[in-house]
Amino acid sequence: MAIPYWTAGFAGPLFLSNIQTVTMTSGRRVLTDLYSAGGATISGRRPDLQPTITIGDTLYMTLWNPNESPTGQFSITMRVRDYQVTYGTIPAMDTWTLYLEDAFAIAGRGRISRTFAVNTSTSDAFRDVCTDLGITETVSEWAQPKTMSATTITDENGLAVLQKIINTEQGLLFATGDAITFNSRNWQSGTGFYSFGDAGGANTTYQQVQFLSMADNYATYVLITIDGATPTVSGTGIYSYNLDTYALNATEAGYVGQYVEGALSATEAVPNTLSVLLNTETSTRTLSALSENSGVTLTLRGQTYTANIIGWTISTTPEQTRVTFQLAGTEQYNYLVLNSSVYGTLDNNRLGF
Repeated sequence: MAIPYWTAGFAGPLFLSNIQTVTMTSGRRVLTDLYSAGGATISGRRPDLQPTITIGDTLYMTLWNPNESPTGQFSITMRVRDYQVTYGTIPAMDTWTLYLEDAFAIAGRGRISRTFAVNTSTSDAFRDVCTDLGITETVSEWAQPKTMSATTITDENGLAVLQKIINTEQGLLFATGDAITFNSRNWQSGTGFYSFGDAGGANTTYQQVQFLSMADNYATYVLITIDGATPTVSGTGIYSYNLDTYALNATEAGYVGQYVEGALSATEAVPNTLSVLLNTETSTRTLSALSENSGVTLTLRGQTYTANIIGWTISTTPEQTRVTFQLAGTEQYNYLVLNSSVYGTLDNNRLGF
């Protein structure tokens, strides 16, 4: 089998050479994680051969898998956060390390001051905030977006504002170096599932699967606040979870609470991580599953499980590339989607909001 490899360059094109290792992360580890910056670290040799690199430059990266026919590829952009050069006693020993980040980091450094009128949609608010932060935005509306209460924001952290908007909508956010994508509620109707398993055939063989039942993905008592005001409570018990929103009113905040309580109600062990060695992958599944709003259909010892991909890590050395997906079982996002073989099971899926 051929060894997967990366190419990377800046506009020009000005390509990096002598890439040795790449580690890239995106998304969340568990459902209750807030959105945070993803990024990548690239290391290599011969810094004297690299182009001029400046903080904030956009790097265009492509992971190639020659084992696919035709050659498979996954492309993404990241922005330069830091560039480090380490000099040895002779030039042949010199190395470089490039630290990269996605647009969530840009939002996290930005400040927002803005007023939203009552009944502003979450998607419009998202667009406005991204414009203020200088971030390219994309919106996918799978349902009519929720509307917000009248809100005045004064010098608040940009990522915290985006987090409250997506908390209100209960949708999904995805980031690259240049852009953030907003998926509205009912995003489940757009999830693409890819088959992995131990049975071969139409499944990509995984290297390792981990199942977990964890308190980080479990809550029975959910408190939903509207821009820091008095919380609306859903459920009871000691496993609590708090979300701040721009919900239109207490009734809408209650709907958010019921939805989140349902998503965090699963107690059984579910698929938590799935790892694939790309060196032996001959299909398009693994690289395709790195796209936004993806899931897996997992066959394990004769049983079939479905899970949503909420984050991933790619680790590349000169010898191999491993992709690890962070998963949330569809039991936790088990909301009714008409005509779906995963989310459209009568008496098993529950209504959203």
